[in-house]
Amino acid sequence: MSRYRISLQSARSLQRWAIKISGAQDFLHTLQKLPKTKKIKPGLYVSYEINDELDGGLDWPDVGIATIYAVINNKLEFLGEIRAYNWETYWLSTNEDEQVDTAKNWWELINEEYQRLIKSEVVNK
Repeated sequence: MSRYRISLQSARSLQRWAIKISGAQDFLHTLQKLPKTKKIKPGLYVSYEINDELDGGLDWPDVGIATIYAVINNKLEFLGEIRAYNWETYWLSTNEDEQVDTAKNWWELINEEYQRLIKSEVVNK
C-alpha cells in the first residue's frame, strides 16, 4: 500500500477548482477574510487557509479549502466548510449537516446558524 500526499501548490489548485465548481464563490466573495489580529469585529468571515491534512494516509487526502466562521464577542464559532477530494468531488458542510446539496442551501444554513448565534448572544447578555 502506498501513501498519497498532495503538495500545497496542488492543494491551492484544488481549492480554486472546488470553490468554482461548487458554486460557492458568489457567496464567499461577500465575506471578509478572517484577519490574523487578536481583536476581530463581529460578523461572518471566511478563511482560505488550507488545512494541514495534505497527507491522506492510505488514501488521497480530502482537503479543507474554505472555512466559514462567525465572530461574536471576539470568539470564533465554526459554521461550515468546503472540503475537496482529488478533483473528483467536494463537500459543503455545516455544523448540522455533513453534506449539503447546493451552495445556495449551504449558504442559507450558514446564515440561519449565524442568526441563531446572534440571538442567543443577545439573550445571554
